[in-house]
Amino acid sequence: GGVGKTTFTQHIFEEVKSSFQVAIWICVSLNFVADSLAREILEQFPKDNNSESENDSSKEEQIEQRFRSKRFLLVLDDVWKYHDDEWKKLLAPFKKVGTEGNMVIVTTRIPGVANMIRTVDHSIEMEHLGLEDIMSFFEACVFGDQQQPWQDHLELYDVGCKIVKKLKGFL
Repeated sequence: GGVGKTTFTQHIFEEVKSSFQVAIWICVSLNFVADSLAREILEQFPKDNNSESENDSSKEEQIEQRFRSKRFLLVLDDVWKYHDDEWKKLLAPFKKVGTEGNMVIVTTRIPGVANMIRTVDHSIEMEHLGLEDIMSFFEACVFGDQQQPWQDHLELYDVGCKIVKKLKGFL
């Protein structure tokens, strides 16, 4: 936790969401239940003109109807646990919609979850920043784009170094 998975994914989401007809972000945490997640997805996706016929449909059928022929980006953020049956149940309607270029991004702090739900060989393992990188970031936050930032504040350099070491690579 705290390495920046969600922040990094939010940045990607904002950069690419205009390339998709539907872009949905769901924070999952400990609640990986297909029915609940399907309900959340449907709440974030506006109803279309076929909404009358959806009243008698299951959530999975509603997802399939709404997403049919739409290019979508779905982010499932902060997945803590995983059940194979629930994962298959959640993704089943998306597999039927028939549009290439769809994308599901999952963030998790648990390597076992990442390995189990992986469907393609495109994963990014985020690590803590090194001391040099975190110091550069700290200097930029404190001093902006000043060249030689500590020059006018030598008495604060030791304090800055202590703060950076206590951060332990977290932002």
